[in-house]
Amino acid sequence: MAYLSLYRKWRPSTFKEIIGQKHISIPILRAFEQNRLAHAYLFSGPRGTGKTSMARILAKAVNCLDLKNGNPCNECANCKSINTGASMDVYEIDGASARGVDEIRVLRESVRTLPVAGNKKVYIIDEVHMLTKEAFNALLKTLEEPPAHVLFILATTEPAKIPLTILSRCQRYEFHRISVNDIKEHLLHISQESHLSLTPEAAALIAVRAEGGLRDALSLLDQCSGASAGNELSAEIVYDLLGLTDKEQIIDLFHMIVCGKSSATLQLFYKILQDGKEPSAILSDLLEHFRSIMICKVNPNAPELSAYGNKISVIQKDAQELSDAYLDALFDSLHHSFSEANRSSSPRMSAEMGLLRLCRLRGSQALDSLEERITALEKNVSVLMKSSTLPQTETIPAAPSPAILPPTISMPLVTPTALTPAPAASTTTCPDSPKEVVPPPPADKTPVKMEPATKSKPTLPCKPKKSPEEKKAETSHEIGETLLDPSTYNDIWAKVLAFFEINHRIDILYCLQKSSLILLSKSRAIAVAPQPYLVLAGNNKGYQNTIKDAFINAIGIPVEFHSILKGTVDEADALRQVQMYTDSAASVHETEKEPMAETADSDYRLVEKSEIPDDEKDMPALAKAFRILSDCDIYEKK
Repeated sequence: MAYLSLYRKWRPSTFKEIIGQKHISIPILRAFEQNRLAHAYLFSGPRGTGKTSMARILAKAVNCLDLKNGNPCNECANCKSINTGASMDVYEIDGASARGVDEIRVLRESVRTLPVAGNKKVYIIDEVHMLTKEAFNALLKTLEEPPAHVLFILATTEPAKIPLTILSRCQRYEFHRISVNDIKEHLLHISQESHLSLTPEAAALIAVRAEGGLRDALSLLDQCSGASAGNELSAEIVYDLLGLTDKEQIIDLFHMIVCGKSSATLQLFYKILQDGKEPSAILSDLLEHFRSIMICKVNPNAPELSAYGNKISVIQKDAQELSDAYLDALFDSLHHSFSEANRSSSPRMSAEMGLLRLCRLRGSQALDSLEERITALEKNVSVLMKSSTLPQTETIPAAPSPAILPPTISMPLVTPTALTPAPAASTTTCPDSPKEVVPPPPADKTPVKMEPATKSKPTLPCKPKKSPEEKKAETSHEIGETLLDPSTYNDIWAKVLAFFEINHRIDILYCLQKSSLILLSKSRAIAVAPQPYLVLAGNNKGYQNTIKDAFINAIGIPVEFHSILKGTVDEADALRQVQMYTDSAASVHETEKEPMAETADSDYRLVEKSEIPDDEKDMPALAKAFRILSDCDIYEKK
């Protein structure tokens, strides 16, 4: 009997056996149980994630003679014929080869006939995006209104190439990449059932190299199991068979680069070359190692790090000791060298020069970069603020501004005896003060005894009361912009983080999920992060466009995003602006609720109704006012 590969032998046969796609298998199973199946489905997603397997299981379910909780039995005649590919009611069409309009016309003719043995005729078109434009147009009408006995299942890895007219007529399900842990557990289960001795480290390495495709993982396991010859399949065997550089060698090479040991770096590079590795492959593995360290900085428990096995503690230590700016410089330089090695006619020479440049980065301006200096300053400020060693300075109240002081008025002091002018010879004048002359009393009037003049305290001019609109304008002027309601920040931030998860930007999500939104206006957004490396990651220029799209999705406005460190002066300034906005809004709210104060002019006095003479009460205007306003305050001009 011919050998059956592992991915064919372990192909799922029921909905429950689908790995990592419960968000698709459960809705389809429920729709089938409730007899609410659609006439056309579109399965899209990366390779090896279960699209064709799901289509075959659905085809068996609609034609099975003995269903078991919605799953096909795989024992009846219809299920067996579909499993062997001999069913007359299930057609699997390769869209890459049968892509013309003639093939679609033949399909349209066969749609008219009834199924032979099952309940429905199922057409599975794989790689449907390869069909021509004319073929899509020929399929359009049949796909829109197919007969009741026909079910279409389209599968593709590139749904963007399918016309919208086709997409709108199908129920679309997106298959996700399978997680590293799910692939690892499935590989260990298959190895146990197949009597293969597979170590967890080797399973994790295969799962990482599969990049979310279970079929690729089973193919790699099948390839490695043949070389083990019944012995234990370890990570070292996987490294050799897949042409990968050993993780220990990559870690040693990385440490030599960080220490600036150029000679030792080249010697280890030559040793790896002698093992049969290509220069570009070595740089690629080293580049992946840099990526793992940067991911470890953000998420020390990331599933991608499981490929390091017991070396994970070394990666975590390196991630803590090395700065973000230095790692960025290493990654950029190595990525440039890797691109040169792929394009160069001499990849080895390009790789050697690239490694030497990496060794020299330790003593170059990379460590003296602005980002590192800012990070160091922020750390020092945080330490000083936590230790509370800064002296408390007494706040001295500022002197009142001269602009609001009243003008000085010089008034002569008149005594009781100063009724007649004094002789000129006895008059004494201060050279620094103006000369004060008391005029004589009129000749035709008796002099009146005058009391000493008392100094009256000058009254300060009162500020006019501001209207709510003026208060809002003043606060907006101080802040410089219009802030959004702070009570909505948590909901908006949750929508922003959800946008990253939906669009598979896990790198940005890891960088921002520990941050908090503290200020949001129509032009900018500020989030506070607990660690300096999260601040640098949040301010990464490569993330700004995606973050801007996330805010557009959340509030409909593109804003400039900025991340700051928790406990710094920047955070205090942002919180002060938000508090100013909150206080202003509360003040405006209270002002609008208060009634308008009624004040009487100083030329009027309040009188009672009984004090008004009867003849004045009978005046038409006053009598009419009393009838309309029975309860009111009455003022009389002085």
